[in-house]
Amino acid sequence: MAKTKEKLAFGIFQDGLIIKVAQLACEKGIVKVQSLEETILSSPLFLKETVEAGKTVPTIEEEISIPEVTELDEETFDMPEISEFEQPDEIESTEKDEVLPGLKDLQNFMQQFPLERGKISSSANDEQISYFQFDPSFNTGKLVKKLQNELLTKEEIKAKNYSMDYILNLDKSGLAFVHRGKFTLFHALRDINLVLSKEKYFYSNIDTNEVSLINIVRHNYDFSPDEYVLIIYIGVDYKVGIILKNKNHIKTFPIIVQDTDPDNLRQAIYSKVIMEQDISDIPITKNIILAGDYATDEDIEFFKSNATEGDSITKLDLKHLYVQEGLEEVITPDKIARFAIPIALAWKTLQTKNKDFSPCNLLPSKVIENQKYFKIVWHGFIVLAAIFYFAFSGTIKNLEMQQEIKEYTNMNYRIERELTQNRVLIKRLNEIKKKVSDLEANFLKVEKITDKKNQWNYILHAFTRSLQRNQLSWITNLTSKNGGFQVYGYTTSRRSILEFSRLFPEGEISSVLKYDLEDVTVWKFDLTFSYPDPEELKKAKEKTTKEITSEEEAQAITTEVEDEKSAIEEKIEEVPPAVIAQEYSDIVQIYFAGDINSALNKFTEFVQKYPKNDLAYNANYFVGECLYLLNRTQEAKRVLEEVYKMKGNKTPDALIMLGNCSEKEKDFKSAKAYWNQLIKEFPKNSLAKAAKYKIQKLEGK
Repeated sequence: MAKTKEKLAFGIFQDGLIIKVAQLACEKGIVKVQSLEETILSSPLFLKETVEAGKTVPTIEEEISIPEVTELDEETFDMPEISEFEQPDEIESTEKDEVLPGLKDLQNFMQQFPLERGKISSSANDEQISYFQFDPSFNTGKLVKKLQNELLTKEEIKAKNYSMDYILNLDKSGLAFVHRGKFTLFHALRDINLVLSKEKYFYSNIDTNEVSLINIVRHNYDFSPDEYVLIIYIGVDYKVGIILKNKNHIKTFPIIVQDTDPDNLRQAIYSKVIMEQDISDIPITKNIILAGDYATDEDIEFFKSNATEGDSITKLDLKHLYVQEGLEEVITPDKIARFAIPIALAWKTLQTKNKDFSPCNLLPSKVIENQKYFKIVWHGFIVLAAIFYFAFSGTIKNLEMQQEIKEYTNMNYRIERELTQNRVLIKRLNEIKKKVSDLEANFLKVEKITDKKNQWNYILHAFTRSLQRNQLSWITNLTSKNGGFQVYGYTTSRRSILEFSRLFPEGEISSVLKYDLEDVTVWKFDLTFSYPDPEELKKAKEKTTKEITSEEEAQAITTEVEDEKSAIEEKIEEVPPAVIAQEYSDIVQIYFAGDINSALNKFTEFVQKYPKNDLAYNANYFVGECLYLLNRTQEAKRVLEEVYKMKGNKTPDALIMLGNCSEKEKDFKSAKAYWNQLIKEFPKNSLAKAAKYKIQKLEGK
């Protein structure tokens, strides 16, 4: 009996500089995982692999999908082939980018896989994808035109350098997506194909990460139609939450976390999930599936410790996937959860007719057509026979040469791997040398300070005497720097800043900021100085101990104060907008990291420091959200009322949060009034739908 041929598939996923590859095989309908490998590239694959300029990070109320549409069209949906949006020769005549070390790293890494024996699927570039979510009432007849108008510029439509597709739920709602530009992994594999093999690789599919995660959960899990399921995938750069119900896509929200500490990262993720559940009013914590690099037993225990009774929190479990015999200790459940996306890509390639897998595909249609087997007419057999005859004569010698090439290739790969390991050691050695050098430099700095007749004693003594003359002034920090030192402090008298700036050589006022604390004005100052000359310390000390008593000296100081007054006032207003924007962005990161108390204090301080800045309005709204999350609802309502009265872009958010505050206080009448006000003033806003749902839920109690 003939042995059934084994089918191979390779799923390749890129997360930042990390490449993950899953090698799966299918024999007699059984899918097995044979290899899960990953590597870290030393650089991007291509020089142009950058984030599109102008993109911004979604705020707390924004979602990946754009607002739902309700227009009705009479035409039936007919998604055009991707080839309609391509340049005819785009795939064959792409621009040759500069070859970076990352492409060489990928080439070395992919040598261990028999890519020419199977089919390849890869992930799309997440940062190049835009999404469009539509509801069941939307007639899909003009979806293509809608996507072009909503998600693409005129220049992009004219260049035709994009691909689009969609997934459809059972209730006819769905999620469409558009990918701009070239597919990085696909183009990189095409380039290394020419080096690694004379046979052309077969490319089966390109999917978005969300589609891959939805496919693999649909195929391996069975939940009741009424249950919500939350998939949390946490990778290095790619972090996302996906909500499903009855195997239908409901919502996708990004998880923006900058902190890399595991404990802080878990806390920030959990805070984001709770906030998403509270705002959307969907019980998404009842069934949580963890996947990615943070799906270990320790991560599961953390989420369970914060969950309520009855919640189900598990790592991704692929019950329909088998592990190749003998590899059970290497390919563990933790590793399978980490490789969820490349496994899903390869699995879909092996079982294209599986109804749980969405049929969408972003692979350019020209590539698909070129890979189809060609038909042979009768005279083609004669040509094939002639080709076979001439090819057979050189088969043996060719096989010998191929074997020799393979041996040398493997030897070269081993040598390059050793070289890579040595480079890591050299890099570590250089880091240690730098630390030793820094320590030696610090020792020299200490010696320099102590050898020059105790300069710091003189500096501190001079500041002490000056502070005695200038009451209600204080120093908060004194820092050494190359060639001098820096002083930070506060004072209630602006004239005192001038006196402080003259205490030491080359004194310069770096910045002055004004704060109004209730009825008191406080000035924050930043001064820089050079170290005093050791030979002049004695003379300087005698000079600084003399009190200014004569009227002439007092008059001279007064005149100098008036001359420099305008310069100080200019410095007060010299806080650049970019600095203010960066300070605001840093506070937002603290907020998304889950440190609500710190975020509240810093947002409050930001509003006091920059009351006239445009960002103060957004910061004030976040103060209200922080107070709500800390159960200080009365204070939150006062702040959110102010935000609502200002009629800015946060007005709908303020209304729904005011309703949430009243609901938490059991004042359901006020809660409904706020939500009805939101529906009345902003009927087309995405939050109006959430307000309607909340009102229906209250009326059903």
